[in-house]
Amino acid sequence: MRKALLVVLFSTFVFSSCTRSAEPYTETELRMDTVCSITVYDEDDRTLISGAFDIIDDVVKLIDIYDSSSEIYHLNENASKESVSVSPELFALIRRAYDMSVLTDGAFNIAIGPLVELWGIGNGGETVPSAEEIEKTLLLTDYNNIILDEENRSVLFLKEGMKIDLGALGKGYAADRIAEYFRENGVESAIINLGGNVYMLGSHPEGREWTVGLQSPDTERGGYFATVACSDSSVVTSGGYERYFETEDGNIYHHILSSKTGYPASSDIVSSSIISRDSTLADMLSTATFVLGSKKGEEIVNQFSLQAVFLLENGDVKRIGI
Repeated sequence: MRKALLVVLFSTFVFSSCTRSAEPYTETELRMDTVCSITVYDEDDRTLISGAFDIIDDVVKLIDIYDSSSEIYHLNENASKESVSVSPELFALIRRAYDMSVLTDGAFNIAIGPLVELWGIGNGGETVPSAEEIEKTLLLTDYNNIILDEENRSVLFLKEGMKIDLGALGKGYAADRIAEYFRENGVESAIINLGGNVYMLGSHPEGREWTVGLQSPDTERGGYFATVACSDSSVVTSGGYERYFETEDGNIYHHILSSKTGYPASSDIVSSSIISRDSTLADMLSTATFVLGSKKGEEIVNQFSLQAVFLLENGDVKRIGI
């Protein structure tokens, strides 16, 4: 029996699997500011991987707020002046993100773009803004000031300087698109690893569930605090330990921001993992639950009848629906 240990580097997950029936084939490239790895288990499927990376590039061109050639960049530059019509694909994403913003009372916030830019975490311009800067910027993060016109697929901002940011669902959406592409082309088993978002397509080649280890924030890559078993689902994790910066006086600020306070979110959750076939949904909920904390986070996970694992500040592991 051939035993393979698959360790997914630069992600919040570790996979361990035993395979008799198929040899995994993996290609890894830098995309969406993270290391993305795609693994298939049938030799005939290898040629499809390049198409999967093309899909990631297409998603970046759609939602990258820093790329002047992206559709969302054009929207953000003009929507405070007039209604801007967008493609059906982008409008559908904005609609989902807006609805989640309403549902979570801004824990997931489609309008958080100006606050993200102010802090600059992960973009090379990290800084701790003044209280005055934060207060001023928060005025631009009210999603109620985004007007969506379903008939014309158009978007209007009621305040100048507002910006939509879909970064908190981008990897999930890319994973969903790749999974759909693989299914349409007959792929039965694959791992789509986009940083903190991993999609296990189908079941393991041996016919069993995949085993996914959730990365421990306090150990080196490869150490995990819990495992989950699933098939044909994504596991998406949000935590403040993956992207952050430290000031000279030793204060640490992570990238998941609260549009209530204007500062990095603080709750009793250290790491939130959502398990769902809908990776876009899981991506949004992992952010929202991290911000909301375990009590409200559990309520919203149950509302969608999903599974989740929360690592809490006190070291406890809270499993929901598992």
